[in-house]
Amino acid sequence: MKEALFLIGNALADLLTHRVVAVLLGGATGTYLRYVLGKWIGRRSWAQGFPFGTLIINVSGSFILGAAATLLLDCLPPGYENWYLLVGTGFCGGYTTFSTFELETLNLIRDGSWRLALVNVVASLLLGFLGVVLGVGLVSAVLPGR
Repeated sequence: MKEALFLIGNALADLLTHRVVAVLLGGATGTYLRYVLGKWIGRRSWAQGFPFGTLIINVSGSFILGAAATLLLDCLPPGYENWYLLVGTGFCGGYTTFSTFELETLNLIRDGSWRLALVNVVASLLLGFLGVVLGVGLVSAVLPGR
């Protein structure tokens, strides 16, 4: 019985460190959080008429991606690169919403809200870039590179 549990435990440990599983788990988590956070923000009175949920998710996802890339690929020893698959590729890939951003921008244009569409594009690009810069800067300031 002990041997069977040991084998099962090792099999689960191997599975959890597998690259595909890391991407899938990260992606599922990011996707679910995007859904919940987007719905929550969308119900706020201040978020009516503009896709603030997508903007906030894209900016925070950019920050997380910048911080994760710097921490996991630049600061920590080489054995941590697979964690980037979980956080950077999986979580951030599922969490950020670029395609949703594109559709919402088109919908703003279709509704005649050209000015809001332009604000959405400029704010998403500039604030998303700022999120990456801040994420990289924060981790770089706290932890030295390799």
